[in-house]
Amino acid sequence: MKVGYVLEQKGVQSYSTTADQPLTRAAAVMTEQRIGSLVVTAEGRIESIVTERDVLFAVGRYQGEISALTVRDVMAPTLVTCSSDDTLDRVMDLMINNRTGHRIRHLPVVDNGELRGVISISDVVEALLTQVEFENKLLKNYIKNWPDANL
Repeated sequence: MKVGYVLEQKGVQSYSTTADQPLTRAAAVMTEQRIGSLVVTAEGRIESIVTERDVLFAVGRYQGEISALTVRDVMAPTLVTCSSDDTLDRVMDLMINNRTGHRIRHLPVVDNGELRGVISISDVVEALLTQVEFENKLLKNYIKNWPDANL
């Protein structure tokens, strides 16, 4: 299954912010929209991503004193992306075994420099589960209709 198909099924709306935006505002947008990440852009280019975990770690690191922080202070230093043509197996590999040294839960989907959306680990798991359930149903039907060996 390809990333593009998953984006079509879930809807491709994504939200962005700038690196200079106050971190508290970015956190408010994520809360209001019930999303786990914002893509950080500058002059139409994708720079990075900031996630709910980045905000949470900042709260812990600065003991809640985050009012002076901007998105730039906590955003991912290395941006990892995928394309809509990537398979979910490849995306899972990127999320788990990537050059950042830690696991990624949200990946911007970029085609020809243009943001198509964001795919999360939850999106990947849900799509793979749906695929496995469908394949299981097909196999059960195939076995159920298998000709009797005594005929």
